[in-house]
Amino acid sequence: MKKVKRFFAAIISIVLFCPIFAASAAEKEVILGGQPFGLTMYTSGVIVIHVDDSRDSPAREAGIRENDIITKANGEEISTNEDLKEIIKSSEGEDIELSLNRGKSPISLSITPEQNENGEYEVGMWIRDSAAGLGTVTYFDEGSYSFGALGHGICDKDTGMLLPLKSGKVVEAKVTSATKAQKGVAGGLNGYMIDNAIGEISVNTGFGIFGRYASVSQGKRVECAGIDEIQTGAAQIWCTVDSEGVKAYDIEIVKVNADNNVGQNMVIKVTDKKLLEKTGGIVQGMSGSPIVQNDKLVGAVTHVFVNSPETGYGIAISNMLESYQKYGGL
Repeated sequence: MKKVKRFFAAIISIVLFCPIFAASAAEKEVILGGQPFGLTMYTSGVIVIHVDDSRDSPAREAGIRENDIITKANGEEISTNEDLKEIIKSSEGEDIELSLNRGKSPISLSITPEQNENGEYEVGMWIRDSAAGLGTVTYFDEGSYSFGALGHGICDKDTGMLLPLKSGKVVEAKVTSATKAQKGVAGGLNGYMIDNAIGEISVNTGFGIFGRYASVSQGKRVECAGIDEIQTGAAQIWCTVDSEGVKAYDIEIVKVNADNNVGQNMVIKVTDKKLLEKTGGIVQGMSGSPIVQNDKLVGAVTHVFVNSPETGYGIAISNMLESYQKYGGL
């Protein structure tokens, strides 16, 4: 029997956008997405998400900062939180030499653990080594068995930092219902992940995540539109918000920003009464839902305006495709 894991959709809408120059997507044909997926991603090293500044903690004294990525401790590679915790625990208070990345700069620091009231050694910082959640596939590329999804990167929920990818898997997911969004309160898709890996994540960028699927789903084939083809007016989003599967819902593209260097290329508004009744608008877990206009894939849903949940942002598909090509795609 397949193992299942229930959860509330948890792809957070804090995104780090990177400067990317988009190539024309015109005439490229892909298979339309709209299917939900679950993901588990592991970072390259561990990320410092908080340093205890309420006292002169060892981490603070050593000069460690939020968003530092610790890659080695006493020459040993650090892959998980437990790796570093074990080295700190067994240090007996002796200095630990850390190798870390701060932005693009490698740094070496020495940190001296101290004992807490229970006699255990600690350094006064919080770290993270993985992320998990639910999202939506934007497209499948039959030629390379690749996919693009989310329309934004996977970022740390506390710091907003784009997580450095070491490895990640994509698993089947089922959406059963949605918690409706309300003004000031984000809604979300409810469902579960099935422990059945169907692909791997190979690239995590500010313009989406990308990877390889073991098999490409059958679906509607569409051409991709260039950023200059996106117009204000009627369009549709394809998404899964309940057990009925992928459906098209009406939206309006309210505003177009043709800047190739940003991921907020469209302001969209949900006009479909059925979708508004089900979700209240755009909710967490819908990130990556493909946007179709004039029978072409023009982009993907990325963010919701929390104070106006029927409205949100979309990214141009040309920016997503170029991002994949630039950061490791074919």
